[in-house]
Amino acid sequence: MTRLCERKTKLTLITNATVRYRRRDRAVVIEVQPDIAIVRLLGTRKRYEISWRGVHDYAARVTAERLRAERKARRKKAA
Repeated sequence: MTRLCERKTKLTLITNATVRYRRRDRAVVIEVQPDIAIVRLLGTRKRYEISWRGVHDYAARVTAERLRAERKARRKKAA
């Protein structure tokens, strides 16, 4: 039986987002693995490991803050 962790190919995503690093704009690269996501800048070796749980929790927090801000704006507009 083949599992995701036994894959021989690597899934790498190069995003449109750029970060200024050492006087150059560099694209953000995400290497997908079963338990973690590895984030690095294109052309660099420094890698940052992030758990998928952490990514999910951050996305949930950002969504909740946006909804809260929208509700607050609607209340101000109605008043």
